[in-house]
Amino acid sequence: MQNLIITNKGQELMAKLIAGTSTATFTKICTSDYDYTDTVIEDLLTLYQIKQETLVSKVTRTDTTIVEVLAVMNNTNLNEGYYIRGVGLYAKGSDDVEILYAVSITDTPDYMPPFSGSTVSGITFRLNTKVDNSTQVTLEVNPAAIPTIDQLQNVENTLNVHIGNSVYSESGVHGFRYHNDILQFDDGEGNWIDIETGGGGIAPNNVSDATIKVGNGKLTIKWSDPGDTVVDGQLLCTWEGTKLVQKAGSFPENIKDGTVILDNKVKDAYLSDGFEINGLTNGTTYYFKLFPYSDKNAVNENVANRLSAAPQPYKIMGLSIDLSNSNPATSITYTDDAVGMTPGSAAWDEFFGHYPCLLNAGVEVGKLKTTDYTKFENGTAADITSGSAGDVMVAFPRRGVKITTVGTTMTIKMTDDPDNADFEYLAHTRGSTRKEKFYLGAYKGFTTSSKLRSLSGKTPTASQTIGTFRTQAQANGAGYDQSGFYQLIFRQVMYLLKYRNLDSQTAVGRGYVDGNSAAIATGGTNTKGMDFGETTGKLQMKLFGLEDFWGNVYEWIDGLVTNSTWNILTATDSFNDSGSGYTNQGQGATADVSGYMSVPQGTSETGFIVKTAGGSETTYFCDYAYLYDGCVAYFGGSWGAASSAGAFRLRVNSAASSSGAYVAARLMYL
Repeated sequence: MQNLIITNKGQELMAKLIAGTSTATFTKICTSDYDYTDTVIEDLLTLYQIKQETLVSKVTRTDTTIVEVLAVMNNTNLNEGYYIRGVGLYAKGSDDVEILYAVSITDTPDYMPPFSGSTVSGITFRLNTKVDNSTQVTLEVNPAAIPTIDQLQNVENTLNVHIGNSVYSESGVHGFRYHNDILQFDDGEGNWIDIETGGGGIAPNNVSDATIKVGNGKLTIKWSDPGDTVVDGQLLCTWEGTKLVQKAGSFPENIKDGTVILDNKVKDAYLSDGFEINGLTNGTTYYFKLFPYSDKNAVNENVANRLSAAPQPYKIMGLSIDLSNSNPATSITYTDDAVGMTPGSAAWDEFFGHYPCLLNAGVEVGKLKTTDYTKFENGTAADITSGSAGDVMVAFPRRGVKITTVGTTMTIKMTDDPDNADFEYLAHTRGSTRKEKFYLGAYKGFTTSSKLRSLSGKTPTASQTIGTFRTQAQANGAGYDQSGFYQLIFRQVMYLLKYRNLDSQTAVGRGYVDGNSAAIATGGTNTKGMDFGETTGKLQMKLFGLEDFWGNVYEWIDGLVTNSTWNILTATDSFNDSGSGYTNQGQGATADVSGYMSVPQGTSETGFIVKTAGGSETTYFCDYAYLYDGCVAYFGGSWGAASSAGAFRLRVNSAASSSGAYVAARLMYL
């Protein structure tokens, strides 16, 4: 092997050692058969194609700035032989984050043969690496590691010292004890650590709801831990924890066949947000297995608990609209990473990442079941009616939007890259402040105690001006407003991408819009999933978790105003009636426009405000829209809007002093 090359991460840790702001503990050594000839070693975050790993056995100082790290590796769990072309030394700092500290590579690799069933082959690694002359480096013998030869030679003397002691005692012997039915070792600091012996009795059941989400250089694993096993009232097994094990090249067979990257002892701790694994290589498949174990250390090794995936770069989902084609279903073509996607499929929801939750003072209380808003994800009851626990909201994670129009072609794109300079993030911007999520009320708003709320079982409050609703929304605290213009564009883009149809009432459902006499109470879609629609026009619809996306009552849209010359004024903050301080996006028309929209303004800043009204209820965008001078906006359609309602029913034709029984509001937190 060549001399150890310290990685950039290793150099950062060394700098902290010199500054006295961190400690360093060398943890393990990994081997690899990857050819590193064209690799910048200093940039590595982990070895490629890891074949084996072993714990560090001993660390000693050989010089004022050099330590010697010893480790032993054998082939007892090796099914296929390989050439050791790279050796990686890993370490942890005070933050307990494990890094690749240094790497040694060679052009003349040693061969590690597979285990034959009778002959054990092994190798002792003796690595000398630079640290510094401080006392911040942990120098110790690790009793959990495979001992080196020189350590074994000292065993006899050590045994003689403890000859009168018993391992079956609280004090133990030779750093080992069998206490409270568990075999343990002393970590050198007086802490007794459990040793996995295979355990006894019945192992816990499999995990459930296990999923693995692909990201850019990362994977997120979610699962539900098993409960205790009870049969006929008799407790047969108590779940103690679940270990997540990662292995290179194939699935782990047992807990020791790979690297334990998590030992979770809190039931369902990773069911909601999952366990995120970063620093991975895009395109490389990673293999995992979850191992639930009991309080008696009986381990479930069922293959049903396996997971694998390859991280992928950020996606750009796109579509192209032929504005000269009046057919709402055939005028759209998927582009970019959307090519091959199926309209209406759940894969779109995975890309968008939205979810329902209870939000209290801007803080998530808990995620709600997508199929039943009356319950949290874990099945416990959620208070979605009183307002004491918070508001029922839908969270929309940060995504970038890009809308352009050239000639008769309108191009719409969305990316999950949170910082792509080619995209706008206006829906996730408050003034000049970046936001990771925005939240919209799952229901049309209800005012109580002078605050606009989003609660189930309430008749939406109406007959108030946009300014009154604004004040009531903001009364909830900093970050609260009523639904904004750029959040509307964002969800309209989501609709087009997922359903690939300009006729939203046909693609999703009519909504509560046909022959009805008044608004109805919220909560009619609580148990109807995240998207719901039908054809009678007598039931509330739901899109992306938002009940009455259109229909029942309109909602005021803040952050959009026109002046006396039809200039479009927009804002992401400091909403007001006149557009004071707003950004002028240019003149949208030279006279009032109304009718079924055929051409929208078509930019990232102006979205789907009507430009030309040359359509009908079955052609082009299929929704009636307005653009008047000196007006504010409201959206969606009401209980009697019939075919004029839908995802593009945007009316910019009312004075800020206007109100009506058919116009309500929707709460927003940004």
